Amino acid sequence: MRLIGIDTGGTFTDTVIIDNDGRIGVGKALTTPGRLPDGVLASIGVAARSLGMALEELLAGADILSHGTTQGLNALLTGKGARVGLLVTEGFESTLPIARSNKVHGLADDELTDALLWRKPDLLVPRRRILGIRERIDVTGAVLTPLDEDQARVAIRKLVVAGVEAIGVALMWSPVNGAHEERLGQLIREEAPHVHVTLSSQLAPRIGEYERTVTVAMNAYVAPLVSGYLRGLDEGLQSRGFKGLFLIMTMAGGVRQASAVMAAPVHTLQSGPVGGITATKRLGELLGHPNVIATDVGGTSFDVGLVVGGAIPRATRPRIDRHGIALPVVDIASIGTGGGSIARVDVELGVLHVGPQSAGSTPGPACYGRGGKEPTVTDAAVALGYLDRLGGSLTLDRDAAVEAIRSRVAEPLGLSIEEAAEGILRVANSQMADLVKRASLQRGHDPRDFVLYAYGGAAPQYVGRYAAEIGVRAIVIPRLAPEFSAWGAVSSDLRSMNEREIPPRPLRDALQAVNESLLQLEARALDELRGAGEELSRKAGSAIEVHRLLGLRFQRQLHQLDIPVGKVPLTAEDALAAEADFKARYEAIVGKGSSYTDTAIEVPTVTVEARVAVPSPDFSQPQPKSAARAVRVRSAWFDGSAVETPVYQWSDLGEGSRIAGPAFIESEQTTAVIYPGQQAVCDGAGNLTLLEAGSAK
Repeated sequence: MRLIGIDTGGTFTDTVIIDNDGRIGVGKALTTPGRLPDGVLASIGVAARSLGMALEELLAGADILSHGTTQGLNALLTGKGARVGLLVTEGFESTLPIARSNKVHGLADDELTDALLWRKPDLLVPRRRILGIRERIDVTGAVLTPLDEDQARVAIRKLVVAGVEAIGVALMWSPVNGAHEERLGQLIREEAPHVHVTLSSQLAPRIGEYERTVTVAMNAYVAPLVSGYLRGLDEGLQSRGFKGLFLIMTMAGGVRQASAVMAAPVHTLQSGPVGGITATKRLGELLGHPNVIATDVGGTSFDVGLVVGGAIPRATRPRIDRHGIALPVVDIASIGTGGGSIARVDVELGVLHVGPQSAGSTPGPACYGRGGKEPTVTDAAVALGYLDRLGGSLTLDRDAAVEAIRSRVAEPLGLSIEEAAEGILRVANSQMADLVKRASLQRGHDPRDFVLYAYGGAAPQYVGRYAAEIGVRAIVIPRLAPEFSAWGAVSSDLRSMNEREIPPRPLRDALQAVNESLLQLEARALDELRGAGEELSRKAGSAIEVHRLLGLRFQRQLHQLDIPVGKVPLTAEDALAAEADFKARYEAIVGKGSSYTDTAIEVPTVTVEARVAVPSPDFSQPQPKSAARAVRVRSAWFDGSAVETPVYQWSDLGEGSRIAGPAFIESEQTTAVIYPGQQAVCDGAGNLTLLEAGSAK
């Protein structure tokens, strides 16, 4: 099978191709804001040429194209989403404006002590476009007040006059009985067939009125833009001969059919970083690393996630841009520190700041030569001699980088160019290291039990600094580090995950409701995989698997653990076994003897996932080669002075090659910086492990 994986970031779009014969092609191109398909096709074209093929030839023979995109997330963060209207149960029009009283601001615990930060997230839907509908369903699903269809039509027409592009519907207790929402959806399609419709009972059938309503509003906000983009890209691919499966990476992990994602594009919001976590899990399995801290340094952001015991944890209370949402999301922490992050000086305080503002790809860092004037992290690396090119053909302008740093940082602070550049990198690396610590220690994990993976186009330049004091067992730079998230997309299983919250009760008392929910969710999951899933199953020779999970917790606790169960219907004996599994996992995480033996175990969540495994890429092992030799030297600044630093080609390194720092190891897409006091060891697949100088590991 020929597989294509694509990841569109804020600065670069990366492509990985796994060809029929096992060859790997990679490509990188600048992301093209406003014309995203152009950047995608350009990146695929670069990867195709690396395998000696034309774009059309490659696409015509491709079986699967998997794509991770941050377009929806960027629209959300920049406030450039659709004009949205929202229909709710009459009397509950203020659900969004009021929000939640506990952590309503979506702030971290340490930020809640600063009253100056106590501001609610900006509303995705203005109060004037949130309209109440006369209807009411109770907690049991019984209809207390029938849907007033005439009044509903009037409300829909008001939203149409207001110029909405999408309408969300979030009625009370629709997770229990979605009949009124389904009828409202029909009325909207009759009155306004041109608008996108989102129903909470289909998108997020979970108890929790606020999070469910936010999720509906968020989906409606990004739907027209993302759906239009995916539809346009699909047409562009088909016009160039692509006839395979077009799949989209989701923020819950795995890929879904593009047609299904177009109806619910909120699932794509963090799909790019999740691709990197998925690739981390796959590589960890190959290298024997069950516990990994995954760090992704791109052009715009720094993302951190975990693989614990070979599994990828999900966020218990997921938030995106400070908005709580009611969907399964891989647990990822992010900050606005990347290669394109802008450095600026607070003149009054004399303090240097880095990020979260980013130069992106347009105009990009000053060194790109595309009109950028602001100094960035990448400009600092170029000024110090750590980089002289990116993405193969993108030659960097050192003079422009030096001038940006001189005028905006060095002179205001009274520093030399080198001191200012080192200061930029020091601040950026400190911010990265701080996030790694928070993402591991604050989640109860000791970094000494983990290996740290560094990927993304910029991570190989900085990991030797930001990971140096974390205390992890080892630092690994994957061979495909610049395209790691794209590899994660192409190696992700096709999944349909369906989740439902039920009124929490002790598991043994809730078996009937649990069994009914499992059967309904399984039918929905298998229905989504009908067609594409069956086709992939035939091509890959792997069966469609169904996985059932119960979210269990001790009574009165907030957090839950997902426990796998067998076929339905579950019996009382199955319930006892699930409770025993829960207690064992709880003690493995919290500590032996920590479970509450006399407290009931309740079930608030039921999940069913149907899955088809995508063939795992078979990376051929390079033959051992003679000791690597430097291909050139480059003057670079280390420890306060200029050093003539050897430059090695990554492709020249064989298994067991050791490179002592200071040194640079270059590929077509990135440069790994080996700092003084460190050495890099290459394994049989071309991955680098960073060690202290003199280490025999």
